Amino acid sequence: MITKEELKKVEGNYFEVLQAGAFAITLKSKNTGHYWHLLEREYPTFRNFVIYHKHNVSDEYHVQGTACDLATAVSGIRSHDEFQMNGRKKVRKGKEKI
Repeated sequence: MITKEELKKVEGNYFEVLQAGAFAITLKSKNTGHYWHLLEREYPTFRNFVIYHKHNVSDEYHVQGTACDLATAVSGIRSHDEFQMNGRKKVRKGKEKI
């Protein structure tokens, strides 16, 4: 179950919390505008989060990965945003250095 303390750590200037429940939270990154849905799964001896992602509101979510806790999931999202904001390096075919 996502606790109020965990939720407070997510809220702030970085994300817009679109929806929060006991076992799921939906976020929008204020930096990239990407959407994230974190679904908590609890088992008898551990819990983990499945991280879903989409670029636009009209897109379908796809699985981006998993995390052992909410803090790790948020850290992974921030890393993804940093990668997106820095731009992907383009590989030019046929222009290899000799």
